[in-house]
Amino acid sequence: MPGNSELFTTEVRKATRKIHSVSDALVNAKFAISLRDETVWAGGLFVFYHIFSYLEDAKERLNMLDYNGLFVHKIMHRKTAFEDDLQHYLGDDWRALPKSVALESYLEHLQALEKDNPMMLMVYVYHLYLGLLSGGQILAKKRKMFGGERHNGYIDKVTDFSNVDISKLKSDMRSALNRIAEKMSDEERQMFIDESNQVFLMNNLIVNSVSGQNQVLWNILYKISAFAVVIFGVALAYKIQK
Repeated sequence: MPGNSELFTTEVRKATRKIHSVSDALVNAKFAISLRDETVWAGGLFVFYHIFSYLEDAKERLNMLDYNGLFVHKIMHRKTAFEDDLQHYLGDDWRALPKSVALESYLEHLQALEKDNPMMLMVYVYHLYLGLLSGGQILAKKRKMFGGERHNGYIDKVTDFSNVDISKLKSDMRSALNRIAEKMSDEERQMFIDESNQVFLMNNLIVNSVSGQNQVLWNILYKISAFAVVIFGVALAYKIQK
């Protein structure tokens, strides 16, 4: 057991603070500005579905005690919720949609980890599910604020953790990882931290692969420009009249 008295989750948070901040900024820029555009939202669901689905399927394949222990509540299994949302937004043929190069590379990386060092898949479980419980909830609230959460009466399922204390879920996940880390060697702990930075880099790549954001941005800029032209015209007419 390593002699460092600092909680391992604190070490991970400090070591990934910079890239995590960049990732958060990218997600906000890519998705928050396009909360009214269901196509962009569905695109984000599509890319992350494949990652979450892989991690949950790996849980069954690996049957590792520590890996299973990070799923601290049955509600954390989000695969079916993703599928329900994708069915709603993209229709019956959503499974036939092509994957981006970035998404294919991400999945290949997970496959390589499962083959060579399956313990490292826990890095992805920890960060992605914690992210869904944190940033995912913030996005869900923004969608509700902008009217995007309800689409013909539909409520997004992937971000719905009704009747469960989300703060406790996050706390239980951190506690689970800290217990696992007590059994890790210094080398394993460093590998976990290094792979944690890789998680955010790869997340950034698949977020960036989601199409539609630029169009949304141009639509917003167009509306702002049109409004500015109207204001300028009114001001000019007022000056001429004077």
